[in-house]
Amino acid sequence: MFSEFFVTEQHAQFYDVEQSYTFWLVLVSYAIAAFAAFVSFYVVERVVAAPTPNARLRWLATGGAAMGAGIWSMHFSGMMALEMPAWLCGNANGDIHYDPTLTVVSAVFAMLASGFAFYFVSKQSKKLGSLLVAGVILGGGIGLMHYTGMAAMRMYAIIRYDPVWFAVSILAAVVLASYALWQMSYTLEARRQERSNNRGVAALIMGLAITLMHYAGMASTHFLAVSGEEAKEPLGGIALNGTVVGVAITAVAVVILGMALFAANKEAQRQSQPLPAAQGG
Repeated sequence: MFSEFFVTEQHAQFYDVEQSYTFWLVLVSYAIAAFAAFVSFYVVERVVAAPTPNARLRWLATGGAAMGAGIWSMHFSGMMALEMPAWLCGNANGDIHYDPTLTVVSAVFAMLASGFAFYFVSKQSKKLGSLLVAGVILGGGIGLMHYTGMAAMRMYAIIRYDPVWFAVSILAAVVLASYALWQMSYTLEARRQERSNNRGVAALIMGLAITLMHYAGMASTHFLAVSGEEAKEPLGGIALNGTVVGVAITAVAVVILGMALFAANKEAQRQSQPLPAAQGG
């Protein structure tokens, strides 16, 4: 069972395909993650200021969807940056095949984890345990999204992971997500008291948490090429051009994030009131 997920000595017979990346696309993937985190700050403020439980739930759903879309888009932008041999994908263009169900499920994981994490932060609890729980949920959700997205790939290779780098990727996501959520909590308190805050820095940190998890996860990834009859079987799934899909998903994510930011700002202007006092605890 261990060998069905992690690389072991029995995989020495396979050809391990080398990976390379387009640097500017790596930067784009980070920018998307940081922007998603920045927008989430505005949305969580609306959660805190929501006058009714229903309004609070709507803003939580908005924040989870926006942040989840950002995480999902960052993943596929990162995959667009990955340069793979065309023969591995079974076509001359190097278009990667994806299982549509698993691809959608991976996005749902990111959205749910973001929503639950923001719920804990919006309570403005000063307890370290609450923020750690939120960090574990968000970091774990980022990891679950990433490895589910990887499982959706269909190519003439089996995907296995280095156990050390796998652990590093999850640990990086949880630690950095916890720290970013702590910064978010601090920023909410600072804005409520109309003090200077470091919203931008916290967004950069959360973006880093998402991005580092992805690329640490890719460092753990081994694409082990198959041969013989296995290399002749239909791949299944949907063949997607990396550039087209990456641009399309990024555009959709930016639109979703832009709409969430616009809605949060309009609501803040409508209410024209400071954030309520912390509930304590």
